[in-house]
Amino acid sequence: AQCDLGVMYYEGNGVPQDYSQAIIWLRKAAEQGHAPTQYNFGIMYENGYGVQQDYTQAVMWYKKAAEQGFADAQYNLGVMYFEGYGVQQDYSQAIIWFRKAAKQGNANAQNNLGVMYQNGTGVQQDYSQAIIWYRKAAEQGLANAQSNLALMYDWTRRRTRLFSSYYMA
Repeated sequence: AQCDLGVMYYEGNGVPQDYSQAIIWLRKAAEQGHAPTQYNFGIMYENGYGVQQDYTQAVMWYKKAAEQGFADAQYNLGVMYFEGYGVQQDYSQAIIWFRKAAKQGNANAQNNLGVMYQNGTGVQQDYSQAIIWYRKAAEQGLANAQSNLALMYDWTRRRTRLFSSYYMA
């Protein structure tokens, strides 16, 4: 109920829009361990919605929700580690959080894992793993993943043809 009331104030649904009231109610829900509210608090701090932008606070709230298994928070926490927002940049932590979110079906996390495997960022470069993760995200309709997958297939096809003609010559 605290979360719902906070959202109502935040969006102005049925009550006058009032960010300060929204923060009061949302904070109560977040401090009681409500993962979706903790995640939303992370978004608010990351983007400065109704609060002063503070990446460190965003990371703290994302982490609380992520540790409860909230996939979107796991993904956002992975982004924070990948970019070094509010934490020291750490690709190994980004991989951990992207993988947790990806295993729950978060398409953006799956695509990001594909990129990291393709480029060897934080993991050993592995094109097969990149294709697996791109495919999972692409099958959910994520356009970036569909493009990445197509480029991987095209690159693999051209590389195979190049090596085949090289050895056959």
